Amino acid sequence: MTLPADVREQVLSYARHQAARSMAELAALMERTGAECSRCLDGVSEEQAGFRYGDEWSIKQVLGHIVEATAVVNRGIADLAAGRQAQEVGQIGETPGVERPIDELRRAVSDLWSETVRLVNSLPEDGDLATTRAHPWFGPLNFKEWIAFQRIHAIDHLRQMERLKEHPDYPEA
Repeated sequence: MTLPADVREQVLSYARHQAARSMAELAALMERTGAECSRCLDGVSEEQAGFRYGDEWSIKQVLGHIVEATAVVNRGIADLAAGRQAQEVGQIGETPGVERPIDELRRAVSDLWSETVRLVNSLPEDGDLATTRAHPWFGPLNFKEWIAFQRIHAIDHLRQMERLKEHPDYPEA
């Protein structure tokens, strides 16, 4: 997939803007992101969570991806903040185990955002901003930009799940 230059610049601008904030503000942003993920899953049944159309991922597949990708990025954020070079992020696909019950996936997502908030709260205000890790589409990002990217990534997938819910064939609750 090729990303249009204007979208790439919007994302980078947002990430840089958020990265200028304090660690407490970034932790609050991660808390808000986790709450938005939880709200998106309110009332989603097992059947609805497995619904797919065309090449779109199901809600379960999206959640599996979010869990895998967020955990990988969190490890990289901790490395970067400490000035350690983190591994490049490649394309992360669907997580094996998307057959897990929706309630289990809800808990996994909630736990992961709680872990993300704890991680951000544990990072030093003066962490290393010179060490970066490349994103496949957005280029090199420092640890604070990667924290902001966590929100961008989650919001993109929240929109994807909302589009699924709006599909005319989406199962009734």
